[in-house]
Amino acid sequence: MDVKVVPASLADKEILRQLLEFNAYEFARFFADAGLNEHGRFGYRYLDHYWTEPHRHPFLVRVDQRIGGMVLVASGEPHSINEFLIMPQYRRRGVGMIAAREVFGQFGGAWSVQQVRGNGAAVAFWRRAIPVEFDETDDDAGTTQRFTMPG
Repeated sequence: MDVKVVPASLADKEILRQLLEFNAYEFARFFADAGLNEHGRFGYRYLDHYWTEPHRHPFLVRVDQRIGGMVLVASGEPHSINEFLIMPQYRRRGVGMIAAREVFGQFGGAWSVQQVRGNGAAVAFWRRAIPVEFDETDDDAGTTQRFTMPG
């Protein structure tokens, strides 16, 4: 299985929009106020910003040249993963681990990765995916890991 994380171009924006809809659908179970808009979509108000703000970085995950997911990163101090999705058929096959570590390797410095309260599967995933020692905290919003990548 060939896994690559590639920068998403402006031409890829509609692909990301669709992946974000699927991601929002999966996360709706964690938020009582999650709802569809008048067009039957959850929407993602920051999508356009990934091509207009230099600290935002959109990526597609490709598995054997097929779309396997996406990662939206905000660089800064700390860097953060704003959205992360691996399609169900590629989960538990190492694709998410490869994608996460590839993204971490592209941005040296401080990182913060947050999971929403109640998403124990995500907490377990990020604990395995972070390739360095990390500090972890829990609060009303959920669980957060903080760490520093070399580079």
